[in-house]
Amino acid sequence: MLLQLALDKPQAGAVRRLLEQTAVHVDIIELGTPLLIRYGIDIISEIKREYPDRKLLADLKIVDAGAMEAGLAFDAGADIVTVLGTAHQATLRESCERAKRSGGQIMADLIAAREVDEAVFLARELDLSGLDYICVHTAFDNQGQSDPERTLEGFDRVNAVVERAGRAVAGGLNPRMIERLVPHEPDIVIVGGYVTGNADPGQAIRRIREVMDRIDE
Repeated sequence: MLLQLALDKPQAGAVRRLLEQTAVHVDIIELGTPLLIRYGIDIISEIKREYPDRKLLADLKIVDAGAMEAGLAFDAGADIVTVLGTAHQATLRESCERAKRSGGQIMADLIAAREVDEAVFLARELDLSGLDYICVHTAFDNQGQSDPERTLEGFDRVNAVVERAGRAVAGGLNPRMIERLVPHEPDIVIVGGYVTGNADPGQAIRRIREVMDRIDE
């Protein structure tokens, strides 16, 4: 089980300060969409040079031009690139083919699924497309209205239909929620605001890691 830290702040300086306090405790550094929109692909190369021993995920949320956009991120040093789960099959296929040529991986994000039934339908289809991970994701703009029970239900039902791809879960996760999720055996647990918005990010990420390690034992 891997721990991924989502860095969605659109300030490079703030991101670097966060990484100084947290990188040693995470497996995957996620360069969030707002950060990539502001600074472009070049920031992937910069962070990779600074943390060469960590996997980097570029949260591009690709919806078209799969091979081209994924290729830009992989060439810059990304290990994993995200594609929207609602993207056309041709986009998913081209993204996956480009990932294979680069030795990288593709994660499909179910953030656009409004209902659990839609997420399950998409996950079943995505599992056949050859990508590496499927992420059950509560949207940032919806987290204030989200129900933890709904997240658990969504992950369980997606988990039941995914046979090949790895499973990831994201969106408003905190230690209490992770305690409930970890026994369901996600392959990647993605945390963001609980850590990046904390007055002590280092302590927050250690708390997450402690919960995961304790349940993993």
